[in-house]
Amino acid sequence: MSGGGARGIAHIGVLKALDECGIQPSVISGVSMGALVAVSYGLGIDYDELLYLVKKGANPLKIKSLSFRRQGIFDLDVVREVFEKKAAKDDFGILKIPTFVTVTNFNTGKFEIISKGKFIDYTLASASIPLLFTPVKIGNSIYVDGGLTKNMAAAAISKYCDKVIGVHVNHIGYAGTISGIKEIASRTFHLAVYNTILNELDYCDFLIDPPDTANYGVLDFNKADEIFDLGYKEGMKLAEQLQSDQNILQQAVVKLKKAILKMQL
Repeated sequence: MSGGGARGIAHIGVLKALDECGIQPSVISGVSMGALVAVSYGLGIDYDELLYLVKKGANPLKIKSLSFRRQGIFDLDVVREVFEKKAAKDDFGILKIPTFVTVTNFNTGKFEIISKGKFIDYTLASASIPLLFTPVKIGNSIYVDGGLTKNMAAAAISKYCDKVIGVHVNHIGYAGTISGIKEIASRTFHLAVYNTILNELDYCDFLIDPPDTANYGVLDFNKADEIFDLGYKEGMKLAEQLQSDQNILQQAVVKLKKAILKMQL
């Protein structure tokens, strides 16, 4: 699951839709908002509570802890409190499925994919957009948003599963007239980040990349329900496709068995 700020709320809808159709991941990876959703899923937080968490706890417009320190304006203390309350132990090993979180080591300028040891600091770091959120110091290094260097980590989990479903919530399509410094800055950022996932797409057997996510900004948390519904609908489309493919495969197997039996007779 990619990063994308408020757009990442779509991940919750996708997970819920797949779950309702009997499709659960055996391993999961997340970046930035995708990391928050992945770890919350691993902690067993139900979808309604998870939606509430990202609407309130990861919304910079509603964070209770405001800091004007030079490193960033906001802290993710609300999310930290929820994780500490839900987790019996701060360790990736307690999550219900193997979980991978991507962070950017600000000192080295390289991405790191973490799946062992303490998960809370790394998860918060993965979602810490520079300047907006305070970076997280872990050991001797400073960590920030993983989306800066690797906004989707499909290769890291491909060897642990049969099929990989990629969920990208920063659709890059044709842009018409772009006016104003805000739109130029936003477009520039998303184009740069998109280039960090191109190699990862080769590892995805299925890709959810809803064009309508382009209609939402990274801080549109006030439109959380709309974004959730968008992800839910896309998840249902994929679930129907997977079920259809499974039915076709089962029919082919039955025909093959009948053909073999006929030959034996």
